[in-house]
Amino acid sequence: MKAPDGLDGVPVLEARGLTKLFKVRSERGAGYRRGRVLYAVDGVNLALRPGRSVALVGESGSGKSTVARLLAHLYPITAGEVRLNGRPTRPRFARARRAYARNVQLIFQDPFASLNPTHRIRYQLTRVLRLHGYARGRDQTAQVLEDLLARVQLTPANQYLEKFPHELSGGQLQRVAIARALAARPLVLLADEPVSMLDVSIRLGVLNLLAALKVQERLAILYITHDIASARYFAEETLVMFLGQLVEGGPSEELTQRPAHPYTQLLISSAPDPSKRGVRTEGRPPRAGGRPSPEGCRFAGRCPHTMPVCRDTTPVVSDLGGGHWVRCWLHEPASAETVGASATRPDQQEVARP
Repeated sequence: MKAPDGLDGVPVLEARGLTKLFKVRSERGAGYRRGRVLYAVDGVNLALRPGRSVALVGESGSGKSTVARLLAHLYPITAGEVRLNGRPTRPRFARARRAYARNVQLIFQDPFASLNPTHRIRYQLTRVLRLHGYARGRDQTAQVLEDLLARVQLTPANQYLEKFPHELSGGQLQRVAIARALAARPLVLLADEPVSMLDVSIRLGVLNLLAALKVQERLAILYITHDIASARYFAEETLVMFLGQLVEGGPSEELTQRPAHPYTQLLISSAPDPSKRGVRTEGRPPRAGGRPSPEGCRFAGRCPHTMPVCRDTTPVVSDLGGGHWVRCWLHEPASAETVGASATRPDQQEVARP
């Protein structure tokens, strides 16, 4: 089956069966408990393509930020692989990590914590240019810095280059953080909730900036957020994550207008709207610690539509057409044929758990 328009072609960055386990400390804090692990990310597949953005949506603790750090190789991968331009990558040494970081840059959630408070903005941008070999003399470097700040709409440059981070607002700092990422001339931006720490009045400006850079620079962007409304506004494709597992995905407009998974419906109903009634859920959110049950749906304890099969059998992926898929027993299972060529389908490659 042909992929949806704009989703065909080789992804610039791809995750296949991405899995991450963390050891869980004992309640008394005296070391690790034998056999206790946290499945932070469990068999995630996604693909990022030039000039397009994918939104990864879920509540706090679902594993979204861990996915970004795995893609940036800030965390070691437990199972699965990350591919850059079609080639598997697992940089182990400083030179390889620097080469990888030149192509894949991470924008952190808190701009106040991501910039060194003891250095001026000029130093923080110039350091990136030196690390990646783009500093070619004082005059040329000064011109590059001016161009960088102009691209993130911070002009005139001298008004910002000589200031310390505490002298700038949150929105200005996040633009500096974006400029620092652009200084490496990357192919991919991993934006980990880039507007959640900002005032509501300036969030739209930062999202519009990222959207413009996506088109102008042909960047592939992973936009991580808990706000499914902003995902619809910003990204062409949306993936919904619950307890480390992707449960639904597809074109953003289709997914938000016709959500198929009860968890996606819950996320949409939780957005402030006095004219709509929220989706009622049962029970409490399950604890993420420990190995997920090999049987049953992870959302069964909160789902208002739980059936016996939901507790006994792991849901399979169902194709809803047009690139829209869901992992839920409320919909007919997908056929054995691989659906689409998007590589964001979670059933395309299964990796054995350790």
